[in-house]
Amino acid sequence: MNLCQLENKLRKLSSRELYHREYPERLSSRYKHIEKIVLDGQELYVFKFDSIMNQHNICLSQQSRFTSTPKHIHSVIELIYIYNGKMTQFINDEEITLHKGDVCILDRNTIHEIRPLSEEDIVITIDMRKDFFTSNFLSRLSTQGLVSRFLVDALREKQGKYQYLIFHKQPDIHIHFIIQQLLCEYYDSKICSDEIMDAYMIILFSQLLRMYQKHPLAEPNDSNNNEMLLLILRYIESNYLTATLNSVADIFGFHPNYLSSYVKKHTGKSFKELLITQRMIQAGFFLKNTNMPVLEIIREIGYENQGFFYKKFQEYYHMSPIEYRNS
Repeated sequence: MNLCQLENKLRKLSSRELYHREYPERLSSRYKHIEKIVLDGQELYVFKFDSIMNQHNICLSQQSRFTSTPKHIHSVIELIYIYNGKMTQFINDEEITLHKGDVCILDRNTIHEIRPLSEEDIVITIDMRKDFFTSNFLSRLSTQGLVSRFLVDALREKQGKYQYLIFHKQPDIHIHFIIQQLLCEYYDSKICSDEIMDAYMIILFSQLLRMYQKHPLAEPNDSNNNEMLLLILRYIESNYLTATLNSVADIFGFHPNYLSSYVKKHTGKSFKELLITQRMIQAGFFLKNTNMPVLEIIREIGYENQGFFYKKFQEYYHMSPIEYRNS
C-alpha cells in the first residue's frame, strides 16, 4: 500500500460511518456484546483485545466518525494520534481537545469517552499490550545516556501515576510519517511486517522522547523544575569523568546539600548514583561497539578499582562485562 492509497482509505467513509452519519444518536449494535462493569459508581464498557492481539504486539485502527464512544476502559495501553482535524475526549471526566499532530497515551483502566468526529477528523489508535510497552521495548530507547534513561523512567512513572500522557505537535518532530508507515504495513501485511512495525514503534517512541526532552510532561507550575533537571542531567552526562557534587552545584548556583536533595527527589537516585549510572551506560556502549579490552574500558570511564567496577556493572546489567559483550 502506498501513501496515496492510504489517504484514500482513511478518508473514505465506511458503511458503519455512513450509518452513523444518518443516525448520529444511535450506538453501534456491537455494544450489545461488549462487557460492562460498574466502577466508582459509573457504568463502563470494557474494551478487550485478547483475540485481536493474540499473535501481535500492537493493533491499529481508525476511530469511527459521526458517533460518540461512551465511557469505557481498555485492557491494553492505547496511543491516540490525531492524523487530521481534531478530537474532543473526556479522560477521567476532564475535557481535552487534541489537534492534528497531537499524541495521547492512555494507561489501562483509564476512564475514557470520545465525542463524535466530523468527516474531516481522522483519528488513529494504536493499542499495545502492557508488557510490550514496559519490557525490553522501552529499555532499547534508554541506552544513549543518562538523560534518555531518565526520560524513559519518567514515562513509565507518569504512565502509572497520571494514567495518561499528552504530547503536543512539534514542527521538527516527524510523527506523521511514522504513523503512515505503520498503517501501510498494518493494512497491507507482508513477510516481516510485524518486525518492521516493531522497528517503527521504536522510532515513534524515540521521537516522543525527543518531544518530552524539549517540552517535559510537567505537572502544573512545575515546568521550570523539569527543564532545570534536564540541564543538570545533560551536564552530568557530558562531564561524568570530572563532575563532582560541589562543581555541579557551583555551576548551577545551588548549595551542594540542596543539589543533592534536588536530584534525589526528582530522579530517585543520589548524585553519586547518577554518576555511576552514566559510567555504566558508557561502559556498555564501549563493550557493544568497540573491541577495547575491559581493563581499558574501566580506565576510560574513570575507574581505577576493578572490583568496584565489576560489582556495579553486575548490579546494573545483571551480567558480567564479558557476558554483556557476548550477548
